[in-house]
Amino acid sequence: MTTPPLPLEGIRIADFGQIIAVPYTAQMLAWMGAEVILIETEDRLTTRVWPPFAEAEPGVNRSGGFNLVNSSKMSCTLNLRDPEGVALAKQIIAVSDVLVENYSSGTMERMGLGYEAVQAIRPDVVYLSLGAFGRTGPMKDLVGFHSVINLFSGLASVTGHKGSHPRIMGGLFPDAFSGCYCVLALLEALYHRANTGEGQYIEVAMTEVLATILPEAVMEYTLDGTEPERVGNRHQEKAPHNVFRCLGDENWVAISVEDDAQFRALAQVAGIPKLAEDPRFSTTEARLSHQDELEPLIEQWTLGCQVEDVVEKLQAAGVPAGPVLDSAQVLADPHMVQRGYVQSPDHPIVGPRPMGAFSWTVDGGQPAIPRSAPLFGEHNKKVIQELLQVPGEEFERLMQNGVIR
Repeated sequence: MTTPPLPLEGIRIADFGQIIAVPYTAQMLAWMGAEVILIETEDRLTTRVWPPFAEAEPGVNRSGGFNLVNSSKMSCTLNLRDPEGVALAKQIIAVSDVLVENYSSGTMERMGLGYEAVQAIRPDVVYLSLGAFGRTGPMKDLVGFHSVINLFSGLASVTGHKGSHPRIMGGLFPDAFSGCYCVLALLEALYHRANTGEGQYIEVAMTEVLATILPEAVMEYTLDGTEPERVGNRHQEKAPHNVFRCLGDENWVAISVEDDAQFRALAQVAGIPKLAEDPRFSTTEARLSHQDELEPLIEQWTLGCQVEDVVEKLQAAGVPAGPVLDSAQVLADPHMVQRGYVQSPDHPIVGPRPMGAFSWTVDGGQPAIPRSAPLFGEHNKKVIQELLQVPGEEFERLMQNGVIR
């Protein structure tokens, strides 16, 4: 049986992505079949030199951060401070359909690789530029990483415990989330080009991306001028709605009760049916007013149970509940593994390492099998000699002069 082509086969992408957001974007496009050429330089290795490293041994090919967001790509190493290196980058762009970048504002222009210069090389190019605050406006030149973006977008203002300060969400959520918006914009632009022959310039602001996940807060303010109160793990309309300790070290279960029927079911499963008759807890309004008294009573029950038992019993009774998983548990979870979300590309240096890959299926299966992240400069000959048709002697000269690094 012939394997059907992937949706982006035949599309080539020049990837100037840094850190997480744009590398994640290009990785998803590579998963969908695009040929992604990651253009790297020794002077700016970014995540290649960031821990954690496999077996805690530093090395440009051993970084978990790099390998996690650069799978299925090719690596071409150029000295972009050298005019010959920039010239080679332009040759790659000339045979590419898409360029993606998230350098600081003005960096690509200073290298001669801004949109107007690139459009002169490839008139139908789709050029995506991502910045913390966008590429226009009074804040376009400011630098911002995930914490700044988290705060400026308004997300931190609604995250935190009651009566406490705003809370910055952990991890690099703004980067991966922005990457998803970039993928959406690029697919739209490629569809437009397929129908019109025209390229497009796409500009994405990470702060604006993150602001789109606050529809309730924005709606509340625009309707009555009030800002939502921070409630931590609780909910403004549901109670109980929190995480509760279970047996073992750092084992937690999340429980969310929507109505009185679900609370009666919870009380029955917990072996304390009279809880549902207590005037403090018999209605949603009463429970919302007495959460400080209710939650310890529920945790008295969960503390004596395994997480899996609590989840199974509550779900069987129609009460929304689920385990709180850490990274190791997510990657080992039978459900996630069976669906194909967990993939383990076999890296030539660090071996197979589990990672979260496709969050969607096509006709009941994974759309592709991700390959490992490239070694530093692994595809220099393939890109420069085979794709660009640079002769062997010239290739060696460029290597000796530090143009190819």
